Order: sequence, then C-alpha cells, then structure tokens
Amino acid sequence: MTQTFDNLYERATQNQNFNNLTDIITSTNNILLAYRELKTKLGSKLPGCDGMTIKDLEGLSNDEFLYEVRKRFNHYRPRKVKRKVKHKPNGDKRPIGIPSIWDRIVQQCILQILEPICEAKFYSRSYGFRPNRSTEHALAEAISKINQNNMYYAVKIDIKDFFDNINHSKLIKQLWSLGIRDKKLLAILKEMLKAPIQLENGKTTKSVSGTPQGGILSPLLANVCLNEFDWWVATQWEIFKPKQWNPKIIENGPSTHAKVRYAITQQGAKLKPMFLVRYADDFVIFTNNKENAYKILTACQDWIQTRLSLETSPEKSKIVNLKKNSIEFLSFTIKAIKKGKSKKRGQSGNKYVAETHVSPKAIAQIKTSLHKQIKRIQKSPNSQKCIQEIGKYNSMVIAIHNYYKIATQVNADLNALAMDIERRQYNRFPKAPPNAEKTNGFTKHGNYGGNDRGYNPYLQSKMIRYLMKYPILPIGYVQTRNPMRKNKAINKYTAQGRKLIHKSLPDITESELRYLRENPIINERATIEYNDNRISKYVAQKGKCAVTGVKLDVTNMHCHHKNPWILTKDDSYDNLTLILPEVHKLIHATNKNTINKYMAMLQLTTSQVTKVNKLRKLVGNDKI
Repeated sequence: MTQTFDNLYERATQNQNFNNLTDIITSTNNILLAYRELKTKLGSKLPGCDGMTIKDLEGLSNDEFLYEVRKRFNHYRPRKVKRKVKHKPNGDKRPIGIPSIWDRIVQQCILQILEPICEAKFYSRSYGFRPNRSTEHALAEAISKINQNNMYYAVKIDIKDFFDNINHSKLIKQLWSLGIRDKKLLAILKEMLKAPIQLENGKTTKSVSGTPQGGILSPLLANVCLNEFDWWVATQWEIFKPKQWNPKIIENGPSTHAKVRYAITQQGAKLKPMFLVRYADDFVIFTNNKENAYKILTACQDWIQTRLSLETSPEKSKIVNLKKNSIEFLSFTIKAIKKGKSKKRGQSGNKYVAETHVSPKAIAQIKTSLHKQIKRIQKSPNSQKCIQEIGKYNSMVIAIHNYYKIATQVNADLNALAMDIERRQYNRFPKAPPNAEKTNGFTKHGNYGGNDRGYNPYLQSKMIRYLMKYPILPIGYVQTRNPMRKNKAINKYTAQGRKLIHKSLPDITESELRYLRENPIINERATIEYNDNRISKYVAQKGKCAVTGVKLDVTNMHCHHKNPWILTKDDSYDNLTLILPEVHKLIHATNKNTINKYMAMLQLTTSQVTKVNKLRKLVGNDKI
C-alpha cells in the first residue's frame, strides 16, 4: 500500500480531486492493513455496545473478513457508539465514545486513505494527531516565537466542548474543499457522524453534532475542521505577500517577504504580526504588543463563530503578557524572563527568553497517580505481584520524565515533589532492618543486575530506593533537554522522508519496554528472575525472533526455555530465548502433520531450519 499512499499524497499536493476513493478503501490490501493496524491498538480490546473486541474476529478466514467489511461499505449503517465518561483530575468530565469493532475496522480503512490526502493540505503549524509530530515539536515552536521572534504577548482561545460541537455539514464541505469528492464516501462519513449514542444509563440519544472522542477518525476530522482556521491565521501575517513596497526600506540583506512585512508595518500598514501554534484544539497565537493581541482575540473569536459555527469560552480565552505572567500550553507553563542584553542590531535593552515549567495541574495529577500506585504496591498480596506493581510505578516515572524533561525547570518542579513521594514510600513500605545486607524491605542499598535499558540512567542516583531487592526509580532524578523542532524533511508519504524516519527509529521503543514491565508473566512457574531476564532478552534480540528475525509483537510472543524448565527449573538469561508463537509450536511438535503445517506457514530458510533443529534437540525432539 505504500505506493498507493505516496500517490495519493503526491496528487493532493497538486490539488487534484479524488472521486473514486471507495474502491481504494475496500481493496484487499487496505482492509487487511486496517486489521493489522487496529490489532496493535489498545482500544481494539475495549468492547463496544455489541460486546465484541478484535479477539472475536481472529477466527475468521481472510475471505470471510473481507466479505464482512465490504458488505458494510455497500450498505453502511453504523451501530450504536458506547459512551463512557472519563473523570479528569481537575474535576471536569470528558465523554469518550467507543464504536463497535466492525465500525472501528471501517474507520481505520477510511483513515488510511484520507490521511495522506489531508496531510498534503494541512498547515505546518498544527501538531496534534498527525504522523511524525508531537507535543515536543509544538512546544519547541512556541518557544521559538519568544526566543527568536520576540513575540511576548500570547492569545489563548478556548473552544467550548470542541469535539462535541463540530458542525457536520460544515465538516463535509471542508472535506469537499480538500479534494475529497467521492460522494459514496462522504455519505458514509455522514452516517458515521450521525451514529446513535448509548449513554451509561442505557438510554440512546441521537448525534446532531461533533465527533466522538475515542473514534479512530475523530482526530483527523477535528484537524480538518480547524485547518481552515490555521490557514486564515497564516494569511494574516506568515504567508502574506505584499504587492507594493519600497525597496529602500530594506537596508541589509535580501528583501524577503518577512523583512518586507515588518518594514511596511513600521510605515503604518495595518498588518499585525501573529504566529499560530496548535495541538488539536489547544492553540496559542503569539504577537508583539497588547493592542495587536486584543484585535487578534476579537477577530479570531468572531471568525471561529461565524465560519466554523463554534462557540469560544470568554472565561478561558485570554491575553497574557509573557513578561509578567505565564500561559499554560500542553501541560507546560511558558513565560518570558530576562536573560542578558539584546544583541540584535537596532535593538537595545534586556533580552527575554522562554522559561518553561511543568504546570501546577500536571504536578497535582502526577502526585495523585503516584500516590495511588504506591498504595497498590503496599497492598500487594505476594512478592510477585509487588514486583509487578513496582514495574508499573517505574514505567509511570519514566513516562513522566520522557514527557516533561523538555521543560527548562523540570528538575526543580519534580524535585519539589520528590520529598513528598519518598515520605509516602517510607511510611507505607516495610522497612529494612538496620545494617542488613540482604533484605526485601525498603532500603537505599541494592544492586540491580538486570538489563532493562530504561533503568540504567537511574542506577547512579543517590535517590534510588529498593523494595523486594527491586529498584524504585526516583521521580526527582531528571535532567532537562531542549525540545527539538520538527524536521521538515521527515514525511511518512515520501520515499526520502521515510528514510529519515527509519534512520531515527530505535530498535526498541519505550512503549514496548513499558508493556513488558507492566505485564509480567504471572503463574506458578514464573519467577522474578524469569520476568526480568525476559525483558533483558527482548533488548538483546532487538525485539526480533531468535529464529526468523521477524519483529516480535510484545503482546503475543513466546519466551522459550532452551533446556526444559520441567527438568532444570532454570530461568537464567542464557536458558531463555524469545520467538514467534508458531516457531515455539514447531520446536515442540512431534506429529508430522503439525510439523508440515508450521513449516509451510513459516517458510523457513536453511539456516533458520538449523536453528530450529538445535532448539528441538535440546527439548529431546528429532530433527525436521
């Protein structure tokens, strides 16, 4: 499908229209890809109103699965969307919609085709729910407006219940304007948007506006809705091209559009410098003075209401002088502080740079979540469960650090929290006896012998603690780094852009390690040593099958004892290997038909067969 996606992206950049997208959406390769993509998402395991999950589809043959999907496209009638209310730490409620599993398959099929078209049309300053873009890129962009463009006024606009109030008719028109002219597809999207909603009390209500949060297509459609606003803001300054100007006003350097804009502004033009940075419905517009900020706020509120039929919140929409106050953006606070003198020609006075903190709301949320996990560790019924809960706690700490370490003051923010967290641990965990060399109690002394690479940076910290001889990572041990802006050359839908993506991708992601930490094998045979060495092996094998070299799925891989556990009770690192489930079955198979079945399925090379035979010999089976 890569070539198909590239072609769609290329055609979209040329402003071509698309009239036959349904044929591509219902193609065999696209449908099977949708299944594989959905299978890897955690949401696929959540049941909708029909009670089905991705597991219920595993028994279908390819032909049966393809028939069921295509049948729904021919006569699409969405099933009820199951609504759940998620309670946020600040007390607010966020409704989450869970479509049926078949509707999620349909949405994934559509998403894969619409995304490359929309990506070619989206503005570069939006970062939410887009491939190869992140909160780090958005924060870096916001900081650059302060540090490089000297924009010290921020306009923050809040749209009331954005996802629930998107106008369906307007959204369909926006898709049409992007070149999506397949009337059958647009009719399906209309039906999808109008899907009935089953409330938590069992009652059913109609959907007249909005896209349910939790739906696979909702993030893309939300970006389509606000893309028009992105481009309107850009035309007011960033991409505005003056038709008339006096060349003499540019004294130094080439007369770029940016220099011309600033120059004619100084001559009395009504242009207002303004830079938008958006992540989903959370966005900030930066400008240079208070007067412009008020004009921008009024104009944006009016435009959003008039053109998008969306209502803004007067209480939450505001103007902030960043030299005096901070603004919250993506769970960070941003403020301009004095640092040295300005070195730019023609400018004098103090230089201001961006200072970022973890927001107070985020600190409160982190504190609450860690307190709850500490309580779970304390109430663990046995050592195995205790180790599992410690692993979850450590994953939470690593995730917090990975997200917030791009804040300039993250060390000070989390260190202020660290004392409370350690006090909570000391009060709730069993204490180690004084001067005890070997103890399962809470202690400063320990020696972690595992190879979990996520733990390695913390082992040198004096703040690290041990329980059950297992490390508890310190929340206060974190170092800041500068957020990086997005590399414009990285693109999922061009050959050159993909090379850069693959070059930067690690063999093993933090999310994979997090899953292994939080989901150890728990049975009468599994030991702490086994689960720790299981993680170490995954790192050593770079997440690939030891026999085939195929990338392993952390949710469905097998950890094989080379010398049978039943004989050796050996969970050591050298006695373990990670393999595909089919390879594992082949190693232990003795029935000829079973062997032939998996040999035909795996299509092993000569060298791979040799590896299998070595493992079969160790378990006492004959060569294949």
